[in-house]
Amino acid sequence: MIKTNKTEDGPVLSKNAAIFSLAVIIAAICALAANRLWHQDISVTYENRLMENTQVFFLMLATAMHLMQTVRQPTSFITVRQCHMVLGVLCLSIMVREVDIDRLGPQQGWETTETLIRLAGGAVWIWLLTQIFGNRLALWRYKADILWTATSVQTGLGVMFYMASWFFDKSIVDLPGERSQLWEETLQISATVFLFTAALRPLYLKTD
Repeated sequence: MIKTNKTEDGPVLSKNAAIFSLAVIIAAICALAANRLWHQDISVTYENRLMENTQVFFLMLATAMHLMQTVRQPTSFITVRQCHMVLGVLCLSIMVREVDIDRLGPQQGWETTETLIRLAGGAVWIWLLTQIFGNRLALWRYKADILWTATSVQTGLGVMFYMASWFFDKSIVDLPGERSQLWEETLQISATVFLFTAALRPLYLKTD
């Protein structure tokens, strides 16, 4: 039988509200700081500079926290463990995408390193999907519970921030080039903050 970490509503709702508030506060502070720094030096929005490095920092924390949540769960909580594994690999994949290793120098080695890292990431996804396939019935059974957990909702908000940044990345929103890049990077920092704070609590499933 697949077990889940059922818990009481009251304490969990309180902690989830606190974590959501923390995400909003951190994202707001980062946005204000980014705007102030940008007015002093617009290069903070460039590739592999301060704002992108901040995103990588939060994504590293998110990946580590999901890994920690995975190992903290009893082995009988297969569904919960796999959910955290998926979210952790998702954060890791975004982080790898954000780090432009091939821009660290003109040498051929950097480009090769980036390719190898992405191939390794693809291999991890393939391995994880095979694990999920073996537990597909339980995951399907609890799909609604999984999608409506605070962890999933907050992760979803992070993904939505990333989607919103696309409009500025592609200049769909009509702003001067440099300001458009500021909005893009600010939204992406907000996204990584929500992905990180989503990992601060274990995923709880309410089941019978």
